[in-house]
Amino acid sequence: MNSLITLILAAVIGVIPQPVSMEVQEGTIRICKLNTVYKTNPEIPAEGYTVDATGKKVIVEASTDAGFFYAKQTINQLKQGSRIPKVKIVDYPRFEWRGWHIDPCRHFMSVADIKKQIDVMSQYKINTLHWHLTDDQGWRIEIKKYPRLTEVGGWRTEFDGSVHGGFYTQDEIREVVKYAADRFITVVPEIEMPGHSAAAIEAYPELCCTKEQLSDFCVWGSPDVVLCAGQDFTYEFLENVIAEVVELFPSEYIHIGGDECQKTKWKKCPVCQARIKSEGLKADAEFTAEEKLQSYAVRRMEKILAKYGRKLIGWDEILEGGLSDGAAVMSWRGEAGGIKAAATNHNVVMTPSRAGMYFDHYQGDSKVEPVTIGNLNTLEKVYNYDPIPEVLAKQGKGSYVKGVQCNNWSEYMYDEAKREYMLFPRAFALAEIAWTPLERKDFGDFLARMDEACKRLDKAGVVYHIPIPEQPGGSCDNIAFIDKTSVEFKTTRPMKMVYTLDGSEPTIDSMQYTGPLTFTESGLIKIACATSYGKLGPVRSITVSKQTPAKATAPARAWKGLRARRTDGRFMDTADIAPGAVWTVVPISGLRDLGTLEKFNKNMPDSLKYFAAEAEGWFNVPKTGVYRFNSDTDVVLIDDKIAIDNRNTVKRFSQHDIELALEQGLHKVKIIYIYNVVGGWNSLRYKPDVLMRRDGEEKFKSVTIY
Repeated sequence: MNSLITLILAAVIGVIPQPVSMEVQEGTIRICKLNTVYKTNPEIPAEGYTVDATGKKVIVEASTDAGFFYAKQTINQLKQGSRIPKVKIVDYPRFEWRGWHIDPCRHFMSVADIKKQIDVMSQYKINTLHWHLTDDQGWRIEIKKYPRLTEVGGWRTEFDGSVHGGFYTQDEIREVVKYAADRFITVVPEIEMPGHSAAAIEAYPELCCTKEQLSDFCVWGSPDVVLCAGQDFTYEFLENVIAEVVELFPSEYIHIGGDECQKTKWKKCPVCQARIKSEGLKADAEFTAEEKLQSYAVRRMEKILAKYGRKLIGWDEILEGGLSDGAAVMSWRGEAGGIKAAATNHNVVMTPSRAGMYFDHYQGDSKVEPVTIGNLNTLEKVYNYDPIPEVLAKQGKGSYVKGVQCNNWSEYMYDEAKREYMLFPRAFALAEIAWTPLERKDFGDFLARMDEACKRLDKAGVVYHIPIPEQPGGSCDNIAFIDKTSVEFKTTRPMKMVYTLDGSEPTIDSMQYTGPLTFTESGLIKIACATSYGKLGPVRSITVSKQTPAKATAPARAWKGLRARRTDGRFMDTADIAPGAVWTVVPISGLRDLGTLEKFNKNMPDSLKYFAAEAEGWFNVPKTGVYRFNSDTDVVLIDDKIAIDNRNTVKRFSQHDIELALEQGLHKVKIIYIYNVVGGWNSLRYKPDVLMRRDGEEKFKSVTIY
């Protein structure tokens, strides 16, 4: 291909998943004079097409309606004003399952929001929408035989008293399914079993082993609240649900979940144990009897689906206890489950969480990016993922990998803007993984084309991620120094950075960052990334403070150990603690002990007493210098001044690190810790602590109490 034309094409077409072959000729064709001819060619692979735009007409050939549709998407992306380049394209997908998962269970999505995502999916040749419709925190699909599933299970009361929820009527589901089908997208529903079923059990307690009435489950995690796998009523319920589901979804596969099922209740349930005995489910070196009970439950689900001519697909935990014949696996806990399933001739969809396919993971430094569930899946990491593991290719089993999918779990995606921010532009990388021949992938070329795709998102009102400048070794918005310091920045992908030092907001014409910024006096940095088309990403503000080291306290004025107390109550913030609150002294040996005043119970948090606690004591600074502090607790005071304030934030990953200049010796520390749930995050999951590291060190260590 002519190199000049290659550059021109890259500048105008946006992210077209790279075709099998593309030949670009000199010149362009005026669209207004074009005559487009569509020809059916049965020799072209399903979903594939050819485009010949080299004269006064465009000839499109395909064997299916989907192929013609995808050809139109490519032609639309080739447009540059009223022209398209002269080009010949031969194109067909690498994988038949090109998946995109949405999770309205944790945070509800409107029908309009789903359609908006479908519109973008179809433009980039994604053909499967995995619609996660039931979970512990919400049942989102109307089932007419069981109205309480949505009347009760469709709503939850959050810790702060607000109510969150919603569900889709069957008419709305038909509307979405048709809307997707018109764009050649198959909607695959997920109905979770036997775990992740708390919302269903809250509506119908007889579904669980203990028959106990649950309260709303407003925290994230995998509770020990699961369907009773021993009783026949559970399978009667599931069959009745599936009977209505299959009428709404014409998909070949129905997803049944099968993941993260806690089995402790089954061990104690006489009905489950009787089922284990009657079915001869005996533990062996690989699986427990309860794991085999889950396999039994999955097989029963497969038989239910078979009655309606459907196939079962589930998360890789359905391998536990042995995989039922004909079942397909979504491999999310890495590739091992998918490799095991494909090796035994089962179809697989690869969606390994830490290999890039979980878009609820961070796109950059957790200290500057909006809070997520954790881990790091950068755009480059996503793009470089190959769904066919080398071991399967060597075994000749690669054909069992039917596709690849991104998953968008919404625990920390509180609204549509956050969902879009986490999806894009990583979804473009997914599209290229799923469609493009491996040998044609090139990350640098992808980045050049991606900017045009992002400009289209701007026109459509879609939010997307632009990297936020980071500091090597961990970002911090409160930098301290004694004599002199320099502040360095980097980005997760090559981008121009612009900044100001006078307090004004940076613009595209502000000073360009080219190297570390040196300070001998206090200052303020405002810095952002700039795209090639003149859009700025989020602006970071970094305060740089010249400090005289805070004086240490004489040992004679300090006490040894910690003084701690607690007061019981349901508090969102320290301001909720009444002035006349009753405090009880509690003996603790370390700051983390405040988190053990109640035993963490991820399954039934409301069975515990909520409380606020505080502890204060003295810690030793080994050498005069600058120290960085980090904590996930609510408030940290150093020498009686607030250093870290995490109140009213999701404290899963604190973003309020601070640097302080401290003199060698003893300094006072106080923490205020509240056991509550903010944004679905149960603060008992992590123990309170204060971590510190000296400037120049790599690792944080807990402060050492005097």
